[in-house]
Amino acid sequence: MLRFIVPSAIGAAFFLLPIPQDVGIKIPMAIFTDWILAVASPVLPITVVILCIVSALATIAYAFTPRGASESATEQILRPGLAWTLLRVAGAVSAVVIFWQIGPEWIWGEDTGVTVLNELFVPALVTIGIACIILPFITEFGLMDFFGVLVERPFKALFKVPGRSAIDAIASWLGGSSVGVIVTIQQYESGQYSAREAAIIATNFSIVSIAFCYVIVAFLDLDAYFLPFYGVLTLTGIVCAMIMARIPPLSRKADSYLVDGFAMDREATQAPSFATALDAALSKASSAPPSSKIAKGITANILDIWLGLIPAGMFIALVATIIVQYTDFFAILSQPFAWLLAALQVAYPAEAAPAMIVGFVEVFLPAVAAADIPAMSTRFVVAVVSVGQLIFMSEVGLLMLKSSLPLNLVDLVVIFLLRTLILLPMAVVSAALIF
Repeated sequence: MLRFIVPSAIGAAFFLLPIPQDVGIKIPMAIFTDWILAVASPVLPITVVILCIVSALATIAYAFTPRGASESATEQILRPGLAWTLLRVAGAVSAVVIFWQIGPEWIWGEDTGVTVLNELFVPALVTIGIACIILPFITEFGLMDFFGVLVERPFKALFKVPGRSAIDAIASWLGGSSVGVIVTIQQYESGQYSAREAAIIATNFSIVSIAFCYVIVAFLDLDAYFLPFYGVLTLTGIVCAMIMARIPPLSRKADSYLVDGFAMDREATQAPSFATALDAALSKASSAPPSSKIAKGITANILDIWLGLIPAGMFIALVATIIVQYTDFFAILSQPFAWLLAALQVAYPAEAAPAMIVGFVEVFLPAVAAADIPAMSTRFVVAVVSVGQLIFMSEVGLLMLKSSLPLNLVDLVVIFLLRTLILLPMAVVSAALIF
């Protein structure tokens, strides 16, 4: 019982406990993250740059060394294939150019490189590191199994996924989208989810944190409408997940498991009650791995993301930000959405159209693209759709592609577009009712 209660209470408190602050309510993870960002702010940017350089150099070095008889965790991280190697090298070059302000200002300036380094990847470095350390407390000692049994039936009925996926959603809601994706990857790799279930959960439940939602709303000057915004986002997100789980490409993913012989019935074999939920939690806690194994897993996860995700995301986000700021590329590419927005009678459709697609690169870019639109209702639509799209390549998209999840780039593009098309009419109707 203590093996279940103590670690689970620590993990739940860190991710779920609301603590009043001068700027509103925050969870301990957010408070701790903010503290580290404040205390270590002078060294964090150069830390990101060093990680990018180390990642590129180590990956190149491993490319010229023979493979071992059995691939170690280090080799798995540093032998990513040609495409990822090129992205890591490009990310290292980008980080160096930004930090030391090499070349033209349009690359490393305040609106491009500085924003990418300081506003995107410095917080990501801290958030992902903390999340990887705390996640085993909620995944390895029975907390997910406890809640999984309690909400198994409604989650199966609504989203065709196990009840334990509720924790993935909560982790995203309070800790950030990358946190939710990491939870889903770990659960899939341990045999808790099938390929289809993992794909549905990762692409439908991994919403950005409530704190970041407020940042987007405030940037769009919609602070006074945060509660209606979050209510609409929640409702449309539920409807969208119900639909996405039942249509391709997610509905066509196989119900196969990475762990052979894992039973399909899981929590469904028991009636949802407190007693059966507690039994499931105690069973999981009794078989929890030793602390040394957990520590090795944490270290491997952190290094995999720090050395793999951050350099690649650095390059992708920088290129996309430059394109948004200095070209009409996304305006041209988004022309079909301009026609659709006009048909839906959204004000300033041409100005809002680019915001419908730039979120695929980085979740904050739609707010940047739509910040100067005069119509408050249009900015509201952009806020709902951009947050609800969920897939963005600078972070969670790369996490999904790097992982064992059964998702490729084409899947992510199709899912992103389908979510946009499903969310947009609901967001427009909601904006019309509110404004």
